[in-house]
Amino acid sequence: MITKKSAQMYCQTGSPSFPVVEATIQSAHNRISAYDRLTNAVREIVPDVMNTAASMDAMLAAYNANGTALPLLFCVPILIKDNFDAMDGHLATANGAVALLDNFPSMDSTEVAQAKAYGAIILAHGNMAEWAFTNAISIGSADDFLTHSATAYGVVRNPYSLDRSTAGSSGGPAAGASANYAMISMGTDTGNSIRGPSGHQGLVGLRSSIGQTSRAGIIPLQLNRDIGGPIGRTVTDVAKLFTALTDFSMFPQGYDPRDPVTAFRLNYTHPSNYTQFLNANGLQGKRIGVISSIVSNPNNDPEITAKFAQAIADLQAGGATIVQNFTIMGNSLGDAAWSGYIPITSTYPNGTVYNTTHFGYNNGSWYTGYGAAGKWEPISQGACPNFREDLNTYLSTAGSNSKSLLQIYEGGLFHPSVTKSITGPLFTNNFSTSAVLQQNASKAAGYVCTCGEFYNNPCRMEIRTRLIQSMDAMNLDAFIYPGWGNPPRLIGDLSQAGNTPLGDFSQGLLPGTGAPGIVVPMGLHTTLGTPTTLQIGARPFNESTLIQIAYAYEQMTMHREPPQLFPECVNPVVATSTNTAATGTATAG
Repeated sequence: MITKKSAQMYCQTGSPSFPVVEATIQSAHNRISAYDRLTNAVREIVPDVMNTAASMDAMLAAYNANGTALPLLFCVPILIKDNFDAMDGHLATANGAVALLDNFPSMDSTEVAQAKAYGAIILAHGNMAEWAFTNAISIGSADDFLTHSATAYGVVRNPYSLDRSTAGSSGGPAAGASANYAMISMGTDTGNSIRGPSGHQGLVGLRSSIGQTSRAGIIPLQLNRDIGGPIGRTVTDVAKLFTALTDFSMFPQGYDPRDPVTAFRLNYTHPSNYTQFLNANGLQGKRIGVISSIVSNPNNDPEITAKFAQAIADLQAGGATIVQNFTIMGNSLGDAAWSGYIPITSTYPNGTVYNTTHFGYNNGSWYTGYGAAGKWEPISQGACPNFREDLNTYLSTAGSNSKSLLQIYEGGLFHPSVTKSITGPLFTNNFSTSAVLQQNASKAAGYVCTCGEFYNNPCRMEIRTRLIQSMDAMNLDAFIYPGWGNPPRLIGDLSQAGNTPLGDFSQGLLPGTGAPGIVVPMGLHTTLGTPTTLQIGARPFNESTLIQIAYAYEQMTMHREPPQLFPECVNPVVATSTNTAATGTATAG
């Protein structure tokens, strides 16, 4: 068992003698060298990052000589998830997978380019769940197949409790930000993976509206739900990075042509700097709804329920009006409305049974049909081959020799734990292409929800419309619920019948509607010492309200406490890592 005392033995005291930027990057490099043997958060440090730091010291001298204001993220070292294309240091974008260790990008992802334009330095690639398949744990495949080295993959461990999970799939970037390896991180979120890992590790994580930021150059899991975004220690840090990620001035069109869905942002007005919403009085006058069906889930950890009740009291003390029992009213597709729960089982047109013993929580379903023909349907059909199609599209222009999911499967280049998640899209999905479910024949067979986007999938369109209408009817600015209903799982305890249930409440509502959400620390679990998290949602393209509410709550409560295993560390003793293998289940990361 590693304790605070034994962890401190990896550090020595001293002062680095570098120029300011190099000292910043060297300090981050030192912490990774000293501590990542414990967390396994970093796949690889960018090889020439110190050269980048040296060049930025020259830029700093020029800025100072000219009296020019520094860019908002100048000299900020960022740890990016291993699915962001970045050309720094000839480092592969591997997506947690041995199959893509030869995937050297020819251009930066749009978000990486935006961060760099604001002065940021890409420090390292963070470990992640292979292919971003799982929300339960972050583990990749390279260590099992190739290098067996200290920098290669393995299970990412929670800095607050090293025997517990970081959640997935952005576990590495979140662990790295939490343990102060970098000033801030960037992750991706298909169903949970910015918000879950942020919440498990005492961080602020923002999943933006679909279309608000670009996914170009990010390896997809399910593109019609994927989002990239900031993972940071404070709302201020997140607002600064989010400002960069929403600056589309590099595109004359005002959107990214490599990600056409960003054209939706042209329908909205966007602030030039989200730090203007960092107002300690931002709760005053806000009306916030509580999705009580999530809060009252009997499988929630009692202490998390109590923490959430205190969060409600704190929000009220800050000037917000709390509206209990918020639900999504109305449904033009069926005769039942969304309440947060669905029956334990529902039979679907293809004959499968959707078992929701996963707390009985409505994890992204919508009711379709009337009377005896009514049923709960997944908002996005599980039979859709989106992953296969989206990945193959990315691989068609990527630097890797792997050009299709089938080729990767036939070569055996994946961790055994993700076998079913790979073979499903290849061999057992009921539809040859995602377009099939858009056709009348498929709808006539009983399907209403499709494989499509928030703007053409009837169920996603319906729940998005009803969410906005319900918020309007109750005059709400935002809605809240616990980010997770249970503490981080013990590593290796991956069955729902295990000792540490999952409790992920992030999967359905926000990814399905394309609406934004942010998580902010709600205090440490007094028994386990692990973070708990408050999740806040808002109307699409209303991230400014999320930042206002989250910042005001953060400032009045100051709940974040850094993990005690990772003290200040200068000029460390470099240690060798020992990796641990595990298996995982496939739920969107």
